[in-house]
Amino acid sequence: MLTEDDEDILQYLKKVDVTEFEDIKSGYKVSFTFEKNSYFKNEVLWKEFHLGEGGEPRTEISPIDWYPGKDPTKKAGSGGPGKAGKKRGYEEVESFFAWFTSQGDATQDELGEVIKDDIWPNPLQYYLASEMDGSGMDDEEDDDEEEDLDEEDVGEEERQR
Repeated sequence: MLTEDDEDILQYLKKVDVTEFEDIKSGYKVSFTFEKNSYFKNEVLWKEFHLGEGGEPRTEISPIDWYPGKDPTKKAGSGGPGKAGKKRGYEEVESFFAWFTSQGDATQDELGEVIKDDIWPNPLQYYLASEMDGSGMDDEEDDDEEEDLDEEDVGEEERQR
């Protein structure tokens, strides 16, 4: 779900907050606070999940004020053959930031639930898991190599005596 563009933008992420409304059953808000960046003007992007009076779920989103050409959810497409002189169209691209533009069925919004129920209360678990994914096996191999070197050093020291 994360593209390279998404990862570049998320480098500016400072804080993630989950705020449950006074009546917990009525919903919650997920907010992402960003440093000033060259992608969009907003400091905070948010999405709210509500249960209406009749119990029907709905969402509200903050519009993202993208700088020209920086929206990772849209890729410039060609105008196609025979469309000379017309503006280029845009193709929708899968992106994490599409989550802020979709106002679909709130009951289908798994990402909001994962953030609220899993990532928000246990951020260190996710941070450490991503660190281990990148280097966990390498560390074990490095340790084995260090042990081999230590044994060689000991053998060499004994021969020198």
